Amino acid sequence: MRPGEADDPDSSSMFGVILFVAGSRRARRIVLAFDSASDADAYAVENHYVDYLVAPLSFLSPAGIRRVR
Repeated sequence: MRPGEADDPDSSSMFGVILFVAGSRRARRIVLAFDSASDADAYAVENHYVDYLVAPLSFLSPAGIRRVR
């Protein structure tokens, strides 16, 4: 999380920590789900992660429900 960045004002948001491969911006691992950006950031700090990003989660669902045959 960048300094001064506040939690998302949408209280229904969940957050994740994206860990990057050293020296690149390629994701190595994603850790879910935290109730706030602050909780996600605290988890990353407690685990000594250096190159990470805290981001709100989005879950996509299909427009229709397929019937199982």
